[in-house]
Amino acid sequence: MDAQITGETDKLLGLSIIDNNDVEHVLDVRKYDGKITGHKQDGYPDKAAKRTHSEGEHVGHARKYAQYYVDQETEHDTLPWDIDAERFETVRQALQDLSIEDIETYFGELLDQSLSHYADDPDVDIGHTIRPQSLPAEMIGGDDAVMYKQEIYLDEDDQIEATSGIGIMYYVARGDRTTVWHGDAPDREPDARVEVFPAPLVDPAPFRDYLAYNLRCQIRDCYLMMGMEPPEAYKVLGHGQYRFTGKYDSFDLYPPYYNFGAEIPGYSHEFRPDLPITWDELGSIVSSERDQSLFDQIKGSLFSR
Repeated sequence: MDAQITGETDKLLGLSIIDNNDVEHVLDVRKYDGKITGHKQDGYPDKAAKRTHSEGEHVGHARKYAQYYVDQETEHDTLPWDIDAERFETVRQALQDLSIEDIETYFGELLDQSLSHYADDPDVDIGHTIRPQSLPAEMIGGDDAVMYKQEIYLDEDDQIEATSGIGIMYYVARGDRTTVWHGDAPDREPDARVEVFPAPLVDPAPFRDYLAYNLRCQIRDCYLMMGMEPPEAYKVLGHGQYRFTGKYDSFDLYPPYYNFGAEIPGYSHEFRPDLPITWDELGSIVSSERDQSLFDQIKGSLFSR
């Protein structure tokens, strides 16, 4: 991706963007909110319905990269919050630094909601955990067909000030998901949103690491959706933003970044939670010569209190 500011008015900045197909896009970006008010290009069909998935993605990359370029090169804040990689990293650092007490304060309900999915699993000790929010009656599929969201708000010192209630994302029909939110949230845009599937993590510290890793994957997504390779620190595999997972799964343009077992040059799965035992201790109880699966060998150490 390449960009150049070509003109300016009181309200707009004009840009020339060269996408990864060497197609030029001429765009107008509104200074005060980043809205794209004009976009012309000659490399793809003008009507979105006539573009292939890959062509549509290149058009989307150009638009997001234009917002990113203006945000980086001028004093104007033009990048939407939900694709702002630098802001996500600030949130990730604030989240990673939380104490056990703060994790329980801001994310305790989310932890209980996640852990409640393992109430009938004899290998996971959920203690006295009770599901805070009932799953919607109209939800189709089993308990595993659900994802949880929670929005995060920072204060002026870039520390976590508040979190929203829980959002439950579920299927109402095949291929059709919706989200219902519980609880209150500050009346402003969030700084980030975690999106996680239920996981058998019983302690606050590894659950904090689970949320922080999700943000790391989301930062990867931010760069990829602007047509850029992410910095080395974010070349990781795993679930990031759900809205991009379908693209990684279905569009030929992308490899399956969401799949932690995928073989993508330069990318790896790096989720290393804060465990109740050391990595040396963990290695001492795992053996490739045993008939047990890796999960069966470590579950007693990881999923009990």
